[in-house]
Amino acid sequence: MFNSAIAQFRHLYRLPPIGVGALFLALVACSPDAPAPANGGETALSAETAMSAENAPPYTLVHPPQPGDSLDAHIYELDNGLQVYLTRNPQEPRFYAEIAVRAGSKQDPADATGLAHYLEHLLFKGNQSLGTLDYSAEQPYLEQIEALYEQHFSETDEQRRAEIYAEINRLSQQAAMYAVPNEISTVYSNMGASGLNAHTWHEETVYKVSLPANRLQQWATIEADRFVNPVFRMFHTELEVVYEEKNRTLDNRDRISYYALADLLYKNHPYGQQSTIGDAEHLKNPSLVYIQEYFDTWYVPNNMAIFISGDIDIEDTIAVISEEFSDWEAKPLPDEQTWQEDPITDIERVTVTYPGQEEVQMAFRTVPNGHPDQEALMLLDMILDNRTAGLINLNLNQRQRVQAAGSSPEFLNDYGSQRLWGVPRDGQTLAEVEALLLEQLDIIKRGGFEDWILPAILNDFRRMNMRGLESNTARVADMRAAFLSDTDWNYHINQMQRLESVTRQDIIDVANRYFDDNSYVAVHRVDGPAVIPPVEKPQIDPVQIDPSRQSQFAASILAMPYEEIEPTFLEAGRDYEISEYAADVPLYYAHNPLNELFTLNISIDVGTEENDLLSLASAVMGKAGTENLSAEELQKEWYRLGSDFGLSSSANETSIAITGLDSQFGATLALMLELISDPRADEDTFAELKATILEARRNQREDPQAISQALYLYNRYGDESPMLQAMSSDAIQAVELEELLTLISSLQQYQHRISYTGSMSLEQVTALLQEHHQPGDDLLPPPPYEYRRARQIADNEIYVIHRETAQSQVRLEFPDGTYEEDLVVPASVYNSYFGSSMSSVVFQELREARALAYSAAANYSQGGRPEVQTMVLGAIGSQNDKAVEATAAFVDLFDNMPRSSDRFEDAVNAQINRYRTSTIGFRQIPGTVYAWQQLGLNGDPRQQRFAQLQEMTLEDLLQFQQTQVADRAKLISIVGDTSRINMEALAELGSIRELTVDDVFVE
Repeated sequence: MFNSAIAQFRHLYRLPPIGVGALFLALVACSPDAPAPANGGETALSAETAMSAENAPPYTLVHPPQPGDSLDAHIYELDNGLQVYLTRNPQEPRFYAEIAVRAGSKQDPADATGLAHYLEHLLFKGNQSLGTLDYSAEQPYLEQIEALYEQHFSETDEQRRAEIYAEINRLSQQAAMYAVPNEISTVYSNMGASGLNAHTWHEETVYKVSLPANRLQQWATIEADRFVNPVFRMFHTELEVVYEEKNRTLDNRDRISYYALADLLYKNHPYGQQSTIGDAEHLKNPSLVYIQEYFDTWYVPNNMAIFISGDIDIEDTIAVISEEFSDWEAKPLPDEQTWQEDPITDIERVTVTYPGQEEVQMAFRTVPNGHPDQEALMLLDMILDNRTAGLINLNLNQRQRVQAAGSSPEFLNDYGSQRLWGVPRDGQTLAEVEALLLEQLDIIKRGGFEDWILPAILNDFRRMNMRGLESNTARVADMRAAFLSDTDWNYHINQMQRLESVTRQDIIDVANRYFDDNSYVAVHRVDGPAVIPPVEKPQIDPVQIDPSRQSQFAASILAMPYEEIEPTFLEAGRDYEISEYAADVPLYYAHNPLNELFTLNISIDVGTEENDLLSLASAVMGKAGTENLSAEELQKEWYRLGSDFGLSSSANETSIAITGLDSQFGATLALMLELISDPRADEDTFAELKATILEARRNQREDPQAISQALYLYNRYGDESPMLQAMSSDAIQAVELEELLTLISSLQQYQHRISYTGSMSLEQVTALLQEHHQPGDDLLPPPPYEYRRARQIADNEIYVIHRETAQSQVRLEFPDGTYEEDLVVPASVYNSYFGSSMSSVVFQELREARALAYSAAANYSQGGRPEVQTMVLGAIGSQNDKAVEATAAFVDLFDNMPRSSDRFEDAVNAQINRYRTSTIGFRQIPGTVYAWQQLGLNGDPRQQRFAQLQEMTLEDLLQFQQTQVADRAKLISIVGDTSRINMEALAELGSIRELTVDDVFVE
């Protein structure tokens, strides 16, 4: 469990792997060269309990549950070499499964980068049984297409290449007559799946899904078949989808810096020379033969593993997996390739440009997974940056010597590195930031860190380990980390003991061994134009998608018998309690049955709509101390306690939160109340904070994502946009510190609510609260809730801001009344049917059929209070020269939603199965119950909604779409390169207003 806990720290990886439908965090893996366990590695069943050879199952329990293993993992190996990691977690009637391949972009051919990621996408297209109506009829067209792609791959004449692609497009239309696009998503969605996805990274490709516990057999049948004889159908549209994903990386400033840094670190190794997403020239010129060869080489059982965590019976699960996956045939793997990197012997720097925020990233070469120094380096990194009390946190961020800074380790199987980053303050050079980061390393090299920090870090690790055990995805990630690094499980689960054995001197030694001030690489990202390779969109005729199509294989899966799971609903007194802690102060309580981690929130219905100083006051609290503790001493005390504190303000609410161990609840609560009752800060700190805030504001004006948000809020609310009504720069400069500190302390004068989740009883929590928190008798009522209203328009209005980006970010939206309980179920079915899943209309039509985007989604979004306006939302990112086509297609889908009884049945079944099996986690119960109350609902409304769902018809859905969605005037917001957008064609969709950032941001 330990490695997945580490992976949850936000600072470990600033960049996730590349995925098929979303981006995921990269994980710290463990040792490929780990020593054998102390018992000599004996893990097979004893002779007394083993079956006779002739009756033995085709698998072996290679690692029975071990003492001290918090996962209680069972690890098996099938006779064909496929490894299976299982752990039981009965918190909800679902399981989460991943299938991992020990191959990623490191194994890509040098002349076909991005190939592993391409293959990941294509394995959602089906095979000879899934995703096709008649493979024998489809096959001749696919064979011709493959041959044409090989001609295209080798051809250098541009005119001839265009002719070949036109023929590919023509044949693809004929082949698509037999295809069932994204059928795997449709089948899984029907069964109540969530999180269907995949990701690719340097040394891994991973396929993932969460399903109801009664669908294990269906999952096994699908996945065992999925990786046999895959068919790369609809390749020409998927090629464009992958390139749209490439465009996203070109518009991501952090990825630009990451790739440049990797190129300096690894001049020979694919870690630096081959990005996972691939080079632009290779992505536009793929080889299906190469892709097939990659699959045949690496997708073999002796190079793969299955990981499952959830409400499963271990013995039944391995029996099902053995039955379905034993037919996979093992193959010899190629000899492992090695790449030798010369030592870094001097300082190497490179400069990259991207508009807006400047940053330095620097890296030192360290060690790969499993190296004896790994644990000492992990602790060293936490001494640098543990979010709260590390040297970077205190010396640089807390003291505001930079705008922001941090560090993270990267342990891969061949090499490792320690990365540091920093954002300069206004007027500060990147060289100065670089020097400040080096100073923090020098402190460690001199042994200048305090003794208390090491036990506090170890305690932090234990706490995150506890939290990780609550999540099936984290549990699976932990098991996956061991497999991908080829680590013995006993060695893997003992990492905490190895960390505990690291001494202060060990850390000083590795600091001096690996962090020579004159031997590192650095990337300076400076404000300047982004480098975007020009790519013209190819001619792709839309593929006709018929949702009534279904392969015989899919029909057989959905016809498989299973036992229904009856849904459970929250009950007061059993799942939660609400007590009157004090007059006008209710206490919402939910028990934590798993560990001693608590969460406590004090919520006050006063936000920035009432007092816009609260946003600035929230920022000040991060730099404040108490009467007895300076700000720096306070941060250290939080970390000693193993606790976290946060104060945040939204439009109508301020939330004060603490988390930690119940054994430290009283001390954490007392410290929090001392802070918010009488916060202290100095004028110099406040002046520097204001400067940092204003610099961040200036950077927002260059960030495409921030500009996109500001634009659609302006389009929605006009001059009432919260981005325009925020405090001006002059107003921020004029604010007095004492005014903010008094504002924070005055919040306790208002009526508020308390929520607690933890291992203590309600009586224990109440008693401890009463020791420290005594609300007054005459608390002030909160101010009226403030509601914003979207502009009312008669026809489509398009707001555009020019930015030189690879993609245009398009947002479509319009209002539809306010909350209605009777619309909750139709809206949920509409969202599933229309725009929130891989089998939805929007995803299928805009991505699968027309290759207009990597991501596209829509949502009918009701507010959390009766008076909050409902918004209908759509979003798509599309290459600039596709932006008009994408927008027009999206508008048409909103107004003329395709009718399909099959898609409707799938959407309803998906919702029904989620009601049956998706529980509300104990940490979410207090907030969920309060939200229901704000909607005027008495108790859990899902029981009535579940009954309503089962009565819903296709006509009900179509009526909902016609009444609530169709033919509404739309607010369309586009941020992109107008020199590559056909503005005349765009004007046919509505009136255009071209704006600048000055129009949408407050000065």
